[in-house]
Amino acid sequence: MEPLNHEVRLIDYIPSYQVHFERLNLWWIEKYFTVEPVDVDVLGNPDKHILAKGGDIIFAAVGENIVGTVALKPIDAVSAEMTKMAVDEAYQGHKIGWKLAKGILELARKKGLERVVLYSNTRLAPAITMYQKLGFREIPVEEGRYVRSDIKMEIILSEENPHYIIAEELLKTVNAALPLLREISEMAAAERFSRYKWSRKEIVGHLIDSAINNNVRFIRSQQISLLEIPGYTQEFWVKGQAWQLSSWQEIIELWAVMNRHLALTIRAIPAGALNNLISINEKEPVTLQYVVTDYLHHLKHHLSQVKIIL
Repeated sequence: MEPLNHEVRLIDYIPSYQVHFERLNLWWIEKYFTVEPVDVDVLGNPDKHILAKGGDIIFAAVGENIVGTVALKPIDAVSAEMTKMAVDEAYQGHKIGWKLAKGILELARKKGLERVVLYSNTRLAPAITMYQKLGFREIPVEEGRYVRSDIKMEIILSEENPHYIIAEELLKTVNAALPLLREISEMAAAERFSRYKWSRKEIVGHLIDSAINNNVRFIRSQQISLLEIPGYTQEFWVKGQAWQLSSWQEIIELWAVMNRHLALTIRAIPAGALNNLISINEKEPVTLQYVVTDYLHHLKHHLSQVKIIL
């Protein structure tokens, strides 16, 4: 990927940019889907369908070139749709879509909006991943919006999301620890330093057991204000899962995959569910936010026992 010769600038719509709004969007719609009548109407008349209704269109410019665009279309007094996101194929890979999305969301905040939604298609995996990282969550998609849309997402602009920090730290920890774990030999990983202590295989296996059990807690606690759930007997699980007899490399790869998925699961938790309570083994209830935070502390503690110091 060639570096950009100029800085990416975000600029506002002027009538002469309509051709770029149309050009950029027709390219990706024609490449992946079929242009619908609503596309032709909106792209040809953005002043009528977006601007006249109180919406906004912004563009990304590199030097004199218009290389991307996105629009904000009002739904009601407190919500809007982020729509018609497009980046010139020749300029993809430079996080221009990210800059456009951040710019339009900042504009939504300045307008005092509380909620922004978008419609997309799951074939556009890089875009869906970007939206998720921005804070969008999947919600049910209604019929009849766009033929090509099979996913709807929303972001609540007023929400505070402390669990995003936990998710990012979990992902960072996994990515930093995995190369170090791979350096440990099969023999070293299997060694028990005393009859009553776990080997490195069993410690990381225990972390997989923790991931399995906490994944259930994270999901189920979102559905009920007070979740009462049994704990798990750690020694029994470690022996029952036969981690000592498993391949070290397979154990650590499974640990990494499960925790990368858990990072996504944590980010997808609605902020309003973080105060839901969980009672484990009939103990005093704690919040879902506490359980999520404690999961990361627990993981780091056991990594230190494996001599992975991050």
